[in-house]
Amino acid sequence: MKLIWLFCCLYMFVIVNNNENHLKDASGKSLGNTDTVELPKVIVIGEDENAYEKITVQHSKLLLAVCNNDVDLAFKYWIGMMKDIQVYADKSKFDIKGVKMWLNVFYNADGSIKHMAYYLKPNSRNINEKEMKGFLISFMNQYTFGVKDKNAFSHYGSVSFPLLPENITN
Repeated sequence: MKLIWLFCCLYMFVIVNNNENHLKDASGKSLGNTDTVELPKVIVIGEDENAYEKITVQHSKLLLAVCNNDVDLAFKYWIGMMKDIQVYADKSKFDIKGVKMWLNVFYNADGSIKHMAYYLKPNSRNINEKEMKGFLISFMNQYTFGVKDKNAFSHYGSVSFPLLPENITN
């Protein structure tokens, strides 16, 4: 019985210490609680897993749920935003052609975009990471999604630019 009690205490100690949400810089110095740390607007998936996990938890409701589980409606909104990204790239003279990526978009309840996370697919055209982040931040700052909800929400999908007309209509 004492062994079980000891195990439970040890388990609780590990859980509490893992959930303190303190960030540390390269030297090990504490940066404080993650609730007070500004999370990046754009994340490359796999580079900042702590921030990505926190953002994912904050935006756990999915676009599909916001669209009352209507797959066609959710797809319509998603592909509409991908078209808007392509149009914005053309207007801002940012060459996005050949870029293939997994994209996770985190929306505020009002439809504005709070964060984006992406990962280039292996068969994507190489693109400068800083330029890509800058382009996505610029797009986010001027864009509002056509969907609103009482909660923050997110959507994850795959996209290849340029969008082909047959992919949009099907």
